[in-house]
Amino acid sequence: MGTKTGSDEVIRRLAGEFRVLTLGGLAVIATGLSRNTYDADIWVEPFASPDEWSDRLAPVLYAAGTAQPVAIGSWEKIGRGNLAGVIGRDGVIRVDGLERPLDIFRDPNHLPMEEFDEIWIRSRVMDDGTRLPDPIDLLVSKQETGRDKDRADIIFLEGKIEADYLARLPRATAGEAVRMLGRFLTPRVAEVALTHADPEVIELGRRFLRELAEEGDPYAAEILRRRGG
Repeated sequence: MGTKTGSDEVIRRLAGEFRVLTLGGLAVIATGLSRNTYDADIWVEPFASPDEWSDRLAPVLYAAGTAQPVAIGSWEKIGRGNLAGVIGRDGVIRVDGLERPLDIFRDPNHLPMEEFDEIWIRSRVMDDGTRLPDPIDLLVSKQETGRDKDRADIIFLEGKIEADYLARLPRATAGEAVRMLGRFLTPRVAEVALTHADPEVIELGRRFLRELAEEGDPYAAEILRRRGG
């Protein structure tokens, strides 16, 4: 049996022709968490339709040595003529026959296709030519999967984002602070918002804490008590 094609090789080929975002375990590892991952996940720009997506990607996917696209779930091989139908139905395909399975998304969990351009702009360049989503976008992609490894990733990402916000928020302009709070809020971040110079930022933090307190969160209630509600 010959040497299997590397998933990193296929990723580099795709990133050389298309906009590609790294997702999943590899993205979390690149963000700073030390853990292992069994497979690789990427999001290739969705283009206008499943047909266009398939037409553009097929020359790479079907010319990658030992690689074989399969449908996730059934693991049935996908013929080139069926690629558009499968990606349109499932939003993702798996490239099997590599040294590490590669899942390629057109429509990933919780990251809307129509927001690809915005997520791309917020991302940063990786050495392999792909881009790494910012931690908040990566956090969104991990929501509601129910998997233990994703819960661990969520805890890591939330801690990293919160630490960044606690450092940046006090120095942020009013506009920057409002945008930040529109994307991510925790009780500790809301408490820092109460110390900001801008009334709108203060009100966003106070409103968040009040909502939590009304739901029975003792930590939020204690912050409001200390900060004068």
